[in-house]
Amino acid sequence: MQMEIVTAWGTAREALSERPGFAALKDAGAVWRREKRYQHVEDAARQFTCFEVSGPEEPASNTPAPVSQKIWQALADQDRMILRLQRDVGRQDIEEAAWLYQVHTDIPDDVAGEYNEWYDKEHLPRLVTVPGVLRARRYAAIGGEGPRYLTAYDLSDPDAFESPQGLVARKTPWTARMRSLFFNTRRNMCKLITAN
Repeated sequence: MQMEIVTAWGTAREALSERPGFAALKDAGAVWRREKRYQHVEDAARQFTCFEVSGPEEPASNTPAPVSQKIWQALADQDRMILRLQRDVGRQDIEEAAWLYQVHTDIPDDVAGEYNEWYDKEHLPRLVTVPGVLRARRYAAIGGEGPRYLTAYDLSDPDAFESPQGLVARKTPWTARMRSLFFNTRRNMCKLITAN
């Protein structure tokens, strides 16, 4: 079974799962593993919500799980996406980290294979060795509008990437080449508000 996430950016102050539309989802037996809410560090009015969902059994399926589709529909007033987990590196034993750093980007189709290889073989393994970086997960979009790839870093220190170890881990020729090809990129530092 694959892991999917349904993400939403908006200005809602309540837990999105407490909205009236979610009561019907719960009554119909829709189940998600966890809902996490974060506040954007630079714009306190913006909040990011992430629902973790068990995806379909078929690894090659590009169709979101039914519960992902239902959550996505219930978030019509939010900037929303459905993404499928591609890689998970670092500590698996942590439930919640105080900080989440996101890199949401597109890459030219002709270098997508190299991009995935770089992230899996070099970039993520190097970054999770940096003190303060607990875990790194990489996702690919299967629904919604926005950049195709999302990398989410669970952090205990929001300045981890600017530490001497963080700078060394990020400075490689392959990293410089891949980052020069990013486009439509969004970077966000968020602080955890609640998780349930």
